[in-house]
Amino acid sequence: MYVDIFNTNKNYNLILADPPWKQSKGGKKAVRENSSGKPLDYPVCSLEEIKEHLKVASELTSENSILFLWTIDKYLFEAEQIAKELGYKLHARMIWNKVTGIPVAFTVRYGHEYLLYMYKGKLIPVDTKERGKIHTVFTEQATKHSRKPEEAFNIINRLYPTLEKIELYAREERQGFDCWGNEVSKTSWIDSLLGGV
Repeated sequence: MYVDIFNTNKNYNLILADPPWKQSKGGKKAVRENSSGKPLDYPVCSLEEIKEHLKVASELTSENSILFLWTIDKYLFEAEQIAKELGYKLHARMIWNKVTGIPVAFTVRYGHEYLLYMYKGKLIPVDTKERGKIHTVFTEQATKHSRKPEEAFNIINRLYPTLEKIELYAREERQGFDCWGNEVSKTSWIDSLLGGV
């Protein structure tokens, strides 16, 4: 179900966020002098905007809550710092092996992304049937740019099947999660709230 995080009384135990970090596509142009590569196919957010969105969502959570935060190498430090400033502690850096990847500056392929597993207050125990069964590295072939793997959603639902969850920057509605993001709702009012996320 779509939820406007700026105007709701709902309460959550778990946030999943896939922020549109500022970056560009690779290619020959990206390694030329004075070139930053091709722009992405979707609007991006500044670090300040991402922090504000996470802060608003965090204010909807219980004293003890979980944050799963997607990031890339370029923003690993910033992602962890933003979450820390909002009161979250790092539990694990989970890694998605995308199988494919972009060879940055035609050197090595960046074939992974991070899913930071963080918590605020006390770490909420995982489902007893899943204790110790999930690895920090999981593999799934990347498809559309920025689309996250189904396995990540499966992992979260296995660990925390009963928690109230919300996905920030969602692309589509998903069973078990409330959602917020401009690709879910195409109305002009949410676009203005997001500032063009």
